[in-house]
Amino acid sequence: MAFFAARQGGNIHDYIALTGKSYAELNDESCTVDDSVYNSVIERAVRTTHDDFFGLHAGEHLNMEAAGLIVQLAQTSQTVKQAIELCCEFANLGCSALPMKLLVEGDYYKIMLTPNELWKNQSPIAFQHTAEGALAFTIKEFCSLTRMKHDPIRVHVPWPKPGNPGEYERVFGCPVLFNRDEIAILLNKEHVEEPVITSNFNLLKVLITHATEKSAKINNTHGFQSIVKQSIINLVKPDFPTIEQVSAHLNVSSRTLQRKLQAEGTSYKSLTDELRKDFALSYIKRPDLSISEVAYLLSYTDPSAFNRSFKRWTGKTPGEFRAFQ
Repeated sequence: MAFFAARQGGNIHDYIALTGKSYAELNDESCTVDDSVYNSVIERAVRTTHDDFFGLHAGEHLNMEAAGLIVQLAQTSQTVKQAIELCCEFANLGCSALPMKLLVEGDYYKIMLTPNELWKNQSPIAFQHTAEGALAFTIKEFCSLTRMKHDPIRVHVPWPKPGNPGEYERVFGCPVLFNRDEIAILLNKEHVEEPVITSNFNLLKVLITHATEKSAKINNTHGFQSIVKQSIINLVKPDFPTIEQVSAHLNVSSRTLQRKLQAEGTSYKSLTDELRKDFALSYIKRPDLSISEVAYLLSYTDPSAFNRSFKRWTGKTPGEFRAFQ
């Protein structure tokens, strides 16, 4: 939200200073801040942007790729329902104080957001704008999964009706009921049970298993290159992302990314090559994957090119390496 506020006229350096952390630290997906610090940043953002719908607009304009692993889980799920369930399960990766759950009520599904009461009472402003941002992004993700065919039935929120309720309906794409005793999105049951066109169950299992392993290792390292590695892993689909895609994910220019990596004695090409090697060594140990499938997962269009790379990494061809496992 701080980066969105900066694009709306706020000063990013002021927001970063409030956290007591560096820019690089904040870009690390494992980075966390105290509730009081987070609240101060959101309150400052609302004041400096002069936007009464700041949270709503931040959620509306958040890049889908910026959500990383959560969106990838959703896009490779078999059904919209499974996608929502996974998003609810891992909602704490975005905001631990605003957990989500999926309920069935009659002919519709309900996504419930249940805020931490202590955090909610600490800063009603931060709570409302964060909840509005989460609602806007969740609906945006739902519409994307259904190929923009469906909108929610309605949205429930506990705060009073504003002077311009039409802005909520524009962003959410449905009626909004205020002064309710819940934060919820109501969805048509048939729409939720539709298949996801981009589903790929086998790929999901492989990528998530390996990404979890790599994330655990990266969390124990330090420096800007660890942040770049984490972003590369989160953006693998299975094609490895370009430096431009990773730069956009980290909100820096490609030149700045390269310069920071060079200062740490490495390069983007070296990092991707290192990750391809690590991925390859992990994948090649799986008997359920053929060598050509491993090559595909590592973005090699020509299996012979993968064979050459693998021999450079290990001194053996993939077949020779697998034979000794």
